[in-house]
Amino acid sequence: MKRTKKIKRMRELANILMEHGLVDFIREMGLASFISRSRLEEQLEKQMDEVEANELRELFEDLGPAFVKLGQFLGNRPDLIPPNFANELQKLQDDASPFSPDRAKEIIEEELGDDIENIFEEFYNEPIAAASIGQVHEAKLKTGEEVVVKVQRPEIEEKVEADLELIERFTRTLEDMYSESEIYQPHEVTKEFKDMLEKELDYTTEARNAQRFRNAFAEDPTIRIPKVYWDYLTKRILILENIQGKSMRTLMAGDYPEELKKNMATKLAQNMMRQFFVHGIFHADPSAGNVHFLEEEDETKLVLLDFGAIGLFSDEMRNQLIDIFIAMFEGDIEEVKDILLEIGRVYGEYDEDELVWDIENVLQLYKNKPDLMLKEGLNNEIMDIAREHHITLPVDFLLMERALMEVEGICNTLDEDFDFFEAAEPVIEEIMIERYHPKNQLIDIAHSLKNYKDLFMNFPDRANNVLDNLEKGELQMEIEIQHMEEMEQRLDTISNRLSFTIIAASIIIGSALIVASGQEGVFGPYIFLVSVLIGLWLLYIIARRGQY
Repeated sequence: MKRTKKIKRMRELANILMEHGLVDFIREMGLASFISRSRLEEQLEKQMDEVEANELRELFEDLGPAFVKLGQFLGNRPDLIPPNFANELQKLQDDASPFSPDRAKEIIEEELGDDIENIFEEFYNEPIAAASIGQVHEAKLKTGEEVVVKVQRPEIEEKVEADLELIERFTRTLEDMYSESEIYQPHEVTKEFKDMLEKELDYTTEARNAQRFRNAFAEDPTIRIPKVYWDYLTKRILILENIQGKSMRTLMAGDYPEELKKNMATKLAQNMMRQFFVHGIFHADPSAGNVHFLEEEDETKLVLLDFGAIGLFSDEMRNQLIDIFIAMFEGDIEEVKDILLEIGRVYGEYDEDELVWDIENVLQLYKNKPDLMLKEGLNNEIMDIAREHHITLPVDFLLMERALMEVEGICNTLDEDFDFFEAAEPVIEEIMIERYHPKNQLIDIAHSLKNYKDLFMNFPDRANNVLDNLEKGELQMEIEIQHMEEMEQRLDTISNRLSFTIIAASIIIGSALIVASGQEGVFGPYIFLVSVLIGLWLLYIIARRGQY
């Protein structure tokens, strides 16, 4: 049954690829058997020469849920794909038609092992949201709490499994057809995406993420995070507290006081900076639909929803990000370069002088413009530099970049004069003070000392191994001189030119001496002729070996 569904899905995907004219990919991925021969031949005549950015987005939309997710994932990787493609793929919306509420109830009963009436006092049939992975219903528990119930789509796991198999085939085909794609590590990117999607198919991951946020902001009176009802949690069912806030879209479009809008923009900017640099855990999709506001008597609070995608920074990564911001503001080109190479991975060759030159241009462009440096210098320019020099950045760094853009868009809509840097300045000051607090400096020193300790502790053993190998005659050293082949060719060319000059000069001088002496004798002309022939033969040999 499962195999039949997979074959059906493969046929469906092959036909969609066919509609978009991707005949070569269909053949290379072994999907031609799902298409009639006559249709393949017909399509070859009108095959696309080049895929435009909007055509790629439309293709992903047609291919279904996993490909929409893939498009969104690639849209967040401007270090891997050109900016016009990244911008277009970010337009992909994870919307879907809702499925039957009766089917939703069946899934709940299957997962929780009880009748729906024994779990809920009320269950509202009309879903309040529907996406590619699942949909959301409002309900009231038997204990009286108002909740939202996330229910995974029927058979979505099998469908995604077939899609992932096709994506892996696509990756192999891409590498076979375009060898230069290796520099972007398509297999690594595919694995990263697969891991992300598998987590989204497991609601227990989202539950843990939500709890981490509740723990991080437990003492913050400006924000609310929904409570998780752990007794009802399964891989396919997630029940959360229903916080009766309003979407930020309502505030952005509605007739609310300007003071409230500006206040919420400031709170959102400050909260995101705390997520990034204080807690090291941040919402990776803070869109207007996932950020709500809740008006209470004492103040209006932020409400964050949907924790399917989050970003995590280690203490080391947070410190590196703070340091790169400081280096950018201070115009420290070498420090920016060093940190960029520390946090990223370089694939292939890169030119250090060119890298330094590009960074210097960016820093000059945004000199004395801290707000633009934070938003555009980091988000756009540094991403372009990373891609240009084959530096792949950690996915969480890129998620931060996308989250920053989302929040900036909301804040600018709420307040047209909004200055992100100015709004976040109090938090930035707190972060700087904390970063350079003597306690944290001592921790940095302790980490460095530990690294040196490990080096010196292991040094005797490593030295003994080297000496043992040397004594046994097993020590091998590999020395690679860059551009050695070019140097050899150049030296060979120089020596050929030198030989040519010497031989030519010898022939001229020899013939001149013979003629000038007037003593050619019987063999004089023959000796001269033989000398000329030998010289010409040597020149021929040199010419055959290389240029001169």
